[in-house]
Amino acid sequence: MQKQRYDWVLFDLDETLFDFPVAMALEQTLRQYGIQPTDAQMAQYHQLNHALWQQYNNAEIDALTLQQTRFSLFADQVGVDAKAINDAFLVRIIALSVPLDGVSDTLQLIRSRVRMGIITNGFSAPQRGRLAKLGWHEWFDPLVVSDEVAVTKPDAAIFQHALAQMGQPSPARVLMVGDNLSTDIAGAAAQGIATCWYNPKRVPSDGVATHEIHHFSELAALLCEPSPLG
Repeated sequence: MQKQRYDWVLFDLDETLFDFPVAMALEQTLRQYGIQPTDAQMAQYHQLNHALWQQYNNAEIDALTLQQTRFSLFADQVGVDAKAINDAFLVRIIALSVPLDGVSDTLQLIRSRVRMGIITNGFSAPQRGRLAKLGWHEWFDPLVVSDEVAVTKPDAAIFQHALAQMGQPSPARVLMVGDNLSTDIAGAAAQGIATCWYNPKRVPSDGVATHEIHHFSELAALLCEPSPLG
């Protein structure tokens, strides 16, 4: 009989459980407001958005500042509140986003075997909204969203917050699954948490993760110790 290897699995959300259809959501949102951006404007938007996310992840600005600022160029162009454009964009993200290949079946398979939680860098509305859309919001406890706890991965505090919400299990009995080697894998490993790098593009790595999978369905096999008989 195989022995259970982990009691808990913590997941990243964006590009681990769900896609993040930025391009389509942005196009539809701008069209909704009658905005036809030039290539130069789009380049300026992406540059600004990237810089704001870096500031947010470095705790230099809060989530509201990011959301109120990143659409300011377009808001000024059409005389609309920038936060309103941002909110419409997040609604589009919820509507368009779908689980990645193999996620739904795998979660259904493992949720009776392990307890599941989420640690995600993102905003509360789209993160919770996408889970609720599929009826998955009750599957994950804790659900730790950086927007709500004012700290982002890979900061130790967000992992320690999750562990406290989980009743302080042994980190070695917890597996963190994510696609980002820095925020998900290195952040969790620094807290003694076992890690699984979801690497569908088979990007070469230096083997820093405890495990590596290339398709999400491979996760189920990692939850049990291999049979001593092979």
